[in-house]
Amino acid sequence: MKLDGHKIIPTSPANAYRLLTDPQVLVRTMPGLKSMTPKDDEPKVYKAELEMGVAAIKGKYQGEMRMEDMVEGASYRLRMHGQGPGGFVDVNMAVSLEPIDAGSDLHYLGDANVGGTVAGVGQRVLSGVANIIIGQFFTAMAKEAANLSSQ
Repeated sequence: MKLDGHKIIPTSPANAYRLLTDPQVLVRTMPGLKSMTPKDDEPKVYKAELEMGVAAIKGKYQGEMRMEDMVEGASYRLRMHGQGPGGFVDVNMAVSLEPIDAGSDLHYLGDANVGGTVAGVGQRVLSGVANIIIGQFFTAMAKEAANLSSQ
């Protein structure tokens, strides 16, 4: 499934980048992300525990989250792989930030693949779930940015 969208983050690209790459902030803001534990041997690579989905297509996943091709304050690539009893989830997404009057225009572009029994519910349902999760994440991230601005 394709992931492509723009969201406004009400803070500068430098601040938005810091929020988007901070494991503590990600655990607070990303729906279903239960933990991110740094891997000692690789920078910006984390063991991740996720519980994603809604209702009948909810699943627990153990896997890895990595941030690559990082350009401070401007862009990075997010790769996630999770495996669980119901199947797997893979995400490969480029994230970029551009300054605008309201703060930062965040653009994300990539793919998410789901396999196993979870994939049996259909592309349209999975796409809807992905949009719900993305919306919840960016709403929480906007609150983090607003809190950062008010400090």
